Amino acid sequence: MSENQTIPIASQPQIHHVKLVEDRRKNGLGVAALVVGIVAAAFSIIPLVGMIAFFLGPVAIILGVIAVFLKNRKKGTAVAGFILGAVSLIVAGMVTAGVSAAAKSIDESINAEHTVEYVVTTSGPASISYWTPGGTSTEDITAEWKKSITSNEFNIASLSVTGSYSDASAAVTCEILIDGKSAGKNTGNGTGAHASCSGNTWQK
Repeated sequence: MSENQTIPIASQPQIHHVKLVEDRRKNGLGVAALVVGIVAAAFSIIPLVGMIAFFLGPVAIILGVIAVFLKNRKKGTAVAGFILGAVSLIVAGMVTAGVSAAAKSIDESINAEHTVEYVVTTSGPASISYWTPGGTSTEDITAEWKKSITSNEFNIASLSVTGSYSDASAAVTCEILIDGKSAGKNTGNGTGAHASCSGNTWQK
């Protein structure tokens, strides 16, 4: 064998580096959590109907938590559903509390005790008619007249006065005060002078 002869080098085996990529599949529970969360959030801002969010919100949260811990599944929709479920509960709670407070305030205003004072002045004989919680009352008067009524059954108040039909110079006035504030006032002059007033306890 010649000294200059090249001896072939055995081919070395090639090493291939394979990177394992985790296959993340779609997350069905995550999508369900997102859909339920969106519906819950939409209902939460509607007064009264928003009570539905108190049921759908927890469902979205539970589905979201379960979906987050599933292996090899996408987490984005699960997290979004969880957040929407939690937000819907908070919003629904705030809206419900606001509606309850408003309803309570209106109820207290309507059913609160009020003092209604009727005031009439006349230059001569006159007949008056006024409203009480028990119904309409009438009286005949000849001079200034006042009557005060305190009750929690007052919603409206009305007063009317009619002067003499035989006195061309008759003059009458009426006024209603609710809790010390004037709610209505009127005057009338001449034959059969007439004046009427009205008011209500929720706009005093």
